[in-house]
Amino acid sequence: MNRRRILALAILPVLSASGAVSQPLPDVAAVKRASMAFYSALPVLDDGSAMQQVWANAPYVTYVGPQSKSVIVGWEAQKKYWNEFNKLFSQRSVSLVDDRVHVNGDLAWEIGVETGQAQMKDGTTRKVDWIVTNVYEKLGGQWLMVSHHVQPRPQ
Repeated sequence: MNRRRILALAILPVLSASGAVSQPLPDVAAVKRASMAFYSALPVLDDGSAMQQVWANAPYVTYVGPQSKSVIVGWEAQKKYWNEFNKLFSQRSVSLVDDRVHVNGDLAWEIGVETGQAQMKDGTTRKVDWIVTNVYEKLGGQWLMVSHHVQPRPQ
């Protein structure tokens, strides 16, 4: 083997471990579309039907948010949570900024900052300023959310 080939074969595992090898761009774009679908569903204050389009219908999906008292596990528990949670709002606008997406096979994760505001039914307004981690799984060729975790951003 020539020296260049040996060097290339030696460097490839290091690049893969460091994340320097490029990710499949179609998958990154598809995950970003799934993310946009989630953030588009947030203002829809319904019984959870809008969320059902973006979440995997699986017993292992999880949600942890600033209003949840524990980890919510499973789609049925999620649907019940979103239905009750949505009743608190008269309007909600949330977007994701400073996001980063990483894809590894059929699993992807996204980190970023949720920003926006929520108009509560009691007339008060709350600022949305959370750090978020979203996890997606490719199921049946479609990227669906399997975990959503938000927490207040340190000030």
